[in-house]
Amino acid sequence: MKKTIHNSAIWLLALLMVTFGLNKFFGFIPVTPPVDAIAQNFMGAMFTSYLYVVVAIAEIVGGILLVLPKTKFMGWLLLLPVIFNIVAFHMAHDFIGNGIWLVPTILYGAITYLQFNNIKKSLIHGFV
Repeated sequence: MKKTIHNSAIWLLALLMVTFGLNKFFGFIPVTPPVDAIAQNFMGAMFTSYLYVVVAIAEIVGGILLVLPKTKFMGWLLLLPVIFNIVAFHMAHDFIGNGIWLVPTILYGAITYLQFNNIKKSLIHGFV
């Protein structure tokens, strides 16, 4: 049962990350601007700079790496700053927002919890 939940969380998070990453290039999901003026300025600056493309590529590549068994850890690691930024932005500026930001956050947390021993092992032995 634990393995099924883990695999489902990985595939769902990967699907979300790839979808939202591709949306940054193609715009098939409309994004409503946040209400907060500071958040609007931040989003405007991000949309008009290289950062938007970097985040989109990180989401797409991280999602793909997450579903491949040999690169699962690298995908998890690549998505860490993306998920952190999503949480930090919404906690500071747009907490209520559309609520969809909670889904990847919860999935990432579940994957981290279910894979904690493997992540710890990779961090200790993977970089030696």
